[in-house]
Amino acid sequence: MAGKLIGTIAIIGVLLATLFSLGARRNHAQPRAAEARQPHTPERARSRSSMAKKLVATIGVLALLVSVVSLSVLALFTDTTSVPANTFTTGTVDISTSPTTALVTFSTMAPGDEVTAAVTVSNAGTLALRYAVTSTTTENILAAELDLTIKSGVTTCTTAGFDTDGTVVYAAADLGNTTAINVIGNPTSGADAGDRALAASANEVLCFNVSLPLAATNAAQGLTTTATLAFVAEQTKNN
Repeated sequence: MAGKLIGTIAIIGVLLATLFSLGARRNHAQPRAAEARQPHTPERARSRSSMAKKLVATIGVLALLVSVVSLSVLALFTDTTSVPANTFTTGTVDISTSPTTALVTFSTMAPGDEVTAAVTVSNAGTLALRYAVTSTTTENILAAELDLTIKSGVTTCTTAGFDTDGTVVYAAADLGNTTAINVIGNPTSGADAGDRALAASANEVLCFNVSLPLAATNAAQGLTTTATLAFVAEQTKNN
């Protein structure tokens, strides 16, 4: 490539030298003892016009040569490769319960009655999660009289087996309130005390016990309350 450029420059130099040589010969064609200068003649005008045309032609040749050099400089070997199939898939957080409704119910309760039932909490998603549980009731008087206790690890989730083993995750406290209360952990984003963790595709069994204590007041008589348990989950990765 450098050789082409040097050769082109040499050609340009020869052309310019030739052009100047022609101009010099024409300027010295007349004897020094020539007569006093005469006004410009048509022949002299034609000579100058011819010189101008030669100059224009030379400039054109130089421009062409510069173009050729430019094209030669840009004539590079090139290649392209690609990396396809850059695919990304987001993970999922998918909490579910079994049963999905009416976990613990009791009609015509009297002080001293209690009911116990198990719920299976599953993570059907592809990401590990943590979850919290809130309870919202339809009224406050009976809900405050009823005691809810939640345990994990109970071998036999029945009223008879409830006190045998297991770990308490919600101590005997109100069933709920018309303003949701936290019964397991806290649904606020981020790790909170009491939150339960579940790996992807894992599950756990919680045992719920609801009792109406013998010390219940007469204000609870004839009332009905319905509790809604909300299981609120979020990813644990990067959170």
